[in-house]
Amino acid sequence: MKEIFKKIKRRVKYWWISLLVGILAFILAAWALVTPVETLTAMIYVFIAMFFISGISDIGFAVSNRDVMRGWGWSLVNGMLEVILGIILLIIPSTLLTTILLYLVGFWVLFRSIWSVGEAIELQILGIHGWGWFLALGILGIIASIVFIISPVFAGIFVVALISMALLFYGIFRIYLAFGLRRINKFISGND
Repeated sequence: MKEIFKKIKRRVKYWWISLLVGILAFILAAWALVTPVETLTAMIYVFIAMFFISGISDIGFAVSNRDVMRGWGWSLVNGMLEVILGIILLIIPSTLLTTILLYLVGFWVLFRSIWSVGEAIELQILGIHGWGWFLALGILGIIASIVFIISPVFAGIFVVALISMALLFYGIFRIYLAFGLRRINKFISGND
């Protein structure tokens, strides 16, 4: 039993790191709200990386499943398009990137959502349960992408607000976790 307390004590000894991470997340959430243009600019590079990672994984998935999956070519084409989009975003001048990125993300989400609807239909044909969720999420994605394409300003505000909320909730979680770890640390230290 003493060995278990030693292991736990080592893990909760630095509870304050979680507190610092939570405070940093709060600061980043505030920064994202106060500087929306800079936040979108930073997100550009996240999206570029996402295009490359998603595209390469789709290409690998399609090639490795071409013998067992009907419609594997769609995954291959999707992966190739995502890699091409990543390359295009790297070439475009930074002054145009924010506006172009919002349109590209809108069209990308539209393409992925239409693909998701197709996958849902294929899952239904195969008799796999849960296909309705894929269909519903695909339809929601189509609606969201149309909003992105029609109103890139709204899309930009939405993305910044979403980033801020995510950072805020993460900060709350980390601070709450820090105080929980601190209580455990005090309890264990008191039993030494």
